[in-house]
Amino acid sequence: MISSVNEVFANIEKIRQAKKIGIVIQTTQKSENFKKILPIIAENSKELKVHNTICSTTFKRQQEAQVLAKEVELMVVVGSKASANTTNLAEILSEITRTIHIENPEELDLYKDLLSIVNKIGVTAGASTPEFVINEVINRIGD
Repeated sequence: MISSVNEVFANIEKIRQAKKIGIVIQTTQKSENFKKILPIIAENSKELKVHNTICSTTFKRQQEAQVLAKEVELMVVVGSKASANTTNLAEILSEITRTIHIENPEELDLYKDLLSIVNKIGVTAGASTPEFVINEVINRIGD
């Protein structure tokens, strides 16, 4: 399994020697990561077949959240910390603005000081996060 540009270069001789290479992009993989890795492998392989399993809904949510993150002082990502998709979403957004990743509205209590000093807060969630949990978080922020 290769999940970084460094890992590609560490395995470049194996890639060059292989007659055929198949790549399956996991649904949990960051699309930006895949965009960096794929051209290097393609350039160094004889025959390459790629199957992208990145969920279009997840990709769209990431793009929309990135736009929102540029307009706010804090992003709140709601969803399981065991979810790779949700964790990736939080990581992507943290590169744009201050971001916290919570699983439930009660965790907002850990960030009371931070919430009191920001004026614009964006909320997004992982694909498997129930809507009622998202609404509870939004309501609690509004209180």
